[in-house]
Amino acid sequence: MFVETHPSADFDTQRVSPHVASIGQLVPGNRLLANLPPGERQRLVPYLETVSLRFRQVLVEFDTRIEYVYFLDTAVTSTVVRTPNGETIEVGIMGAEGFVGLSLLFGIQRSNATVLVQIPGRALRMRTDDFSKQIVNVSGPAREQLLRYANYFQVMVQQHAVCNVAHNVEERMCRWILLTQDRAGSDAFALTHEYLSVMLGVRRATVTTIARALKERGVIAYTRGRLVVANRIALEECSCECYGLIKEQMARTFRENGVTLMPA
Repeated sequence: MFVETHPSADFDTQRVSPHVASIGQLVPGNRLLANLPPGERQRLVPYLETVSLRFRQVLVEFDTRIEYVYFLDTAVTSTVVRTPNGETIEVGIMGAEGFVGLSLLFGIQRSNATVLVQIPGRALRMRTDDFSKQIVNVSGPAREQLLRYANYFQVMVQQHAVCNVAHNVEERMCRWILLTQDRAGSDAFALTHEYLSVMLGVRRATVTTIARALKERGVIAYTRGRLVVANRIALEECSCECYGLIKEQMARTFRENGVTLMPA
């Protein structure tokens, strides 16, 4: 089981049974599903169930068999890995443009990373066996679109790795806030300095110092575990070029078949 060893972290790794809602008339908020041809989407409906995901819930765990695939709707997740010295750092972020369980597309039943819920919300869940039978083993638009997303996510992971080495903490922090805001779909979202320090792999005091400076410059505001993007343009200027590269890669990956994965 995933156990966070960062001194300021207390991730809840207990698996829970999310609330399951009816999906009699499915209008998916997940953009991968929403952009499928109607017939293809309807074919998958019997195998999907709506679930509510809570903050810090572990959806898949490193080197553990994947039980479910999650097509995210209003929830946002962080993909994290452990470093050799026992710390944890985020390598990818996912919202309504993606799905949790990418390894299954390539015939790998065990996860190569841990994915936990960063912003609670809804998702559509599918059992692993159904995912393999209805998508992985069926040549069609669903499999093709998910493979394109998996390629994009790999590019994001690579860019995060470069960013963590090449750029300072303030630039990385601004990049992280921008990516989160894009997926949260709001200028305000729940975020603590403690959580952000774990995602960036730095001390909490470092995050607090940078956040205070950004607040004084009118870039962000925060209070009681809630962050507000006060000046989006200034935030982009403070970020490194990795944010723009990641955003452009998503647009390039899906431009060919006219799919829109993120709001304009």
